[in-house]
Amino acid sequence: MEESFGDLKKGQKTCQRTIPCQYFAPQKIEKALEILARYGKEIKVIAGGTDLLIQYYDRLYEVGSWLDLKNIKELKEIKIHQNQMEIGAMVTHTQLEKSQDIKKYYPVLNQSAADIGSPQIRNRGTIGGNIVNASPAGDLLAPLMAYDAQFRLLSIQGEKIVPAEEFFVGPKKTILESAQLLTQIILPLPPERTYGSWIKIGKRKALIIATITLGLVVEMAEDNKTVKDVRACLGSVAPTPIEIKEIRKKMVGKNFDQLDFAELGQIVEDKISPIDDIRSTREYRKDVAKNIMINALKEIISQLEGDYK
Repeated sequence: MEESFGDLKKGQKTCQRTIPCQYFAPQKIEKALEILARYGKEIKVIAGGTDLLIQYYDRLYEVGSWLDLKNIKELKEIKIHQNQMEIGAMVTHTQLEKSQDIKKYYPVLNQSAADIGSPQIRNRGTIGGNIVNASPAGDLLAPLMAYDAQFRLLSIQGEKIVPAEEFFVGPKKTILESAQLLTQIILPLPPERTYGSWIKIGKRKALIIATITLGLVVEMAEDNKTVKDVRACLGSVAPTPIEIKEIRKKMVGKNFDQLDFAELGQIVEDKISPIDDIRSTREYRKDVAKNIMINALKEIISQLEGDYK
């Protein structure tokens, strides 16, 4: 069950920090679940490693065993099944960026993946890793919530399907148990006349941890003038990604020309609870949240006008 780690031999290995550890890289989900059940909290699951290994080398924790998911092919698939899309947890940010199906059905998710880090990071980092890392600033989290994502969690005990909004419980904290593996992200196929806007604010245009993110997804009625449903979700403004549910109450059933964008922006500002940190102040985030909500609504208007031409 123990496999090679780079040029190292099978059996017990020495990691870069010269701490003896065991390394497993199974080819089947069932085998990975067996290993998780055996080692529990003593083993670390690694996907792309773009966050986990940095934390490890910074000595934020010690590891006796690693479970690498890189050889499990079924976790790298994007497929449409019935009325939903299923994205494997090992799908990379580059795959999300390049996939024509993601671009067609989930443009907000597609754009957020394209905004992550550098090409090297996008080639290695995975959607599952971004989710389980559970950073409040995780780029994919607000878009996934906006598209009403669910997560498939597997263990040797069985399967559990969890809505994205129930998965995150605090900064870097989720409901994922030590014997569970996130295997798939399930997204309902959006109806026709669904529009979206993605906005990420940071100190630079690339290679940044977000100061604030917004994923806005709007479904229009058959007349393409009346709002049928809407989800406004933000990241880096609370301990977890959040949806501003009051936006839905204000917008559903109304035409866009009946909406007060300034009022909607103010609702967002009032409902978030950001903190001061090295990237920004609380007050800056609140002010920016209001403005990007207004800008996102204007972007939806532009998309609607484009459909009328």
